[in-house]
Amino acid sequence: MASNSTVSSSASFIIELQNISRYLSLSSGYFLFVTGLVGNFLNMLTFFSLGHYKQNPCSLYMLTKAMLESSALLVGLGTRILSAGYQIDWSLTNRAWCKIRRCWIPTNNVISFSLLAMQSIDVFLCSSPSATLRQKSNIKYARLILIGIFIFGFLHSTPFLFFQDIVTSASGATSCITINAAYNQYQTYFLNLCLYVIIPIAVISIFGLLTYYNIHSLNKQQQQQRRTLSTLSRQMTRMSMYNIVIVILFVAPYGIIQLYALLTTSIAKTSSRIAQENVVSTFSSIYFYGAFSVS
Repeated sequence: MASNSTVSSSASFIIELQNISRYLSLSSGYFLFVTGLVGNFLNMLTFFSLGHYKQNPCSLYMLTKAMLESSALLVGLGTRILSAGYQIDWSLTNRAWCKIRRCWIPTNNVISFSLLAMQSIDVFLCSSPSATLRQKSNIKYARLILIGIFIFGFLHSTPFLFFQDIVTSASGATSCITINAAYNQYQTYFLNLCLYVIIPIAVISIFGLLTYYNIHSLNKQQQQQRRTLSTLSRQMTRMSMYNIVIVILFVAPYGIIQLYALLTTSIAKTSSRIAQENVVSTFSSIYFYGAFSVS
């Protein structure tokens, strides 16, 4: 009797955790989805109407990033809301969608984070007291860099088209997973941790601090020159500094959860602990999209 009571209590606890996970997924997911699409649309409208992206590298990076962030919210967050909140997952029934979605999401994310890094670097160049460095902030170079980033992003994620597939387990459960063990290790250790978390945070933090140092180490003559900078340049600097806070706030927790999952892979876990970790993992994967919404 005691054993049956324990099993029943554990099952009820797991069901309660699943309900909590569904509620968190829907509430946080819808909020980030709606506000993110509206915010990115306003950003795109502003940049297109003002036309600064034609001459200003930072504006070009931010405009392109706003487009990609909208795509990330639609394809990535939108489908995750359907899966976590309503158990609707087309990647489990459509082989082509399983491959395309898994290929596009890392392509989108890698390009977006690369543009964020280039935006931080460009603001650093613009704020530098060295005329040589300031001249490196050039729209011609920015367009070439943009093309290079897109090529790298697409080539980097192309293997997903071949290594991602729908697999049915012995118990009958269907999942869209990476079937190549080596590439699965690559995305687990390098893609999820390095390209999504460590490298973006490191780059924008380093160049953000260097920009802050440049701005606050000007002498009186340079400060007078600084006051003559356009409003656009000052706004780009502020927005770049805010991005440091945004990325750390939304991306760092995702990285911590991913690292925890890796470190505890070999540990035997109870069904209750697995359910608790699933709640945190599901929420962190949705919370991660805040980086594409808040900016």
